Amino acid sequence: MTTFLDALLAFPTALFTILLGVVLAYWLCVIIGAAGIDLLDGDVDLEGGAKAVSGAFEGGAKATSGLLEGGAKAVAGHGVDHGGHSHLHDAEAATGLLAALGFGGIPVTVSVSLVVFLSWSLSLLSGQATHAALSVLPSWLVSTGLGLLCAAVGTVVGGLAVRPLRPIFIAKKAPGREALMGRVCTISSGSVTARDGHATFDDGGAGLILNVFCDKPNQLKRGQPALILGYDAERGVYEVEPVDWLLPQEMEQLRDPLKAAALARARAQR
Repeated sequence: MTTFLDALLAFPTALFTILLGVVLAYWLCVIIGAAGIDLLDGDVDLEGGAKAVSGAFEGGAKATSGLLEGGAKAVAGHGVDHGGHSHLHDAEAATGLLAALGFGGIPVTVSVSLVVFLSWSLSLLSGQATHAALSVLPSWLVSTGLGLLCAAVGTVVGGLAVRPLRPIFIAKKAPGREALMGRVCTISSGSVTARDGHATFDDGGAGLILNVFCDKPNQLKRGQPALILGYDAERGVYEVEPVDWLLPQEMEQLRDPLKAAALARARAQR
């Protein structure tokens, strides 16, 4: 046990241990609902102790990102500019760097957490063996080199490991109102009248709930498909009609979004 604690608190493992502790505290906040997984990717509203824990994690993540960005700037030979254009350029450079390392499309919190864990594991497992093998060199030099090497290897391995997870974090954009013209929805209300009605549309995600109406007498009821003809912006409702009213040749046009939209516009004008 003493040997493990010595290895855990030895430099550079001690540095990664502190960062790992912040990471674990952050994910504990996520589990209890005090923080979001996209904490560093956008605005967040935290309260009480969660602010302190999440702020510490954000500071550590920014410090790590700052080291990466600083190295990139030194290689590129850019000076420091505190103006708005400089901040924009820095943000674009950081985004490009993350994408080049394989973290594009992955939340910063997930990326940093994985890199910290991998770096900590490599440092803990190789620390004593490396110092023993390079005992002729100054201890501080070996520790510094080991820390940089573990961070580099952890970053590369982490970038490869998160690539299969990228589709999980892709946010699907809901189709616009115009894009729904000519599409088929499913009635969810008991009936659809000229005044009200409800329907659902499968957008490939959680689905959309639409307010719909039909000016013409119809037999639409729950579970039946309906063609979306257009959108009434003043009322905030979609005009629909039964799919059964379409002719066979018109049914074929629904397979092509452009033809379906044109069909919807034509039928809405009748």
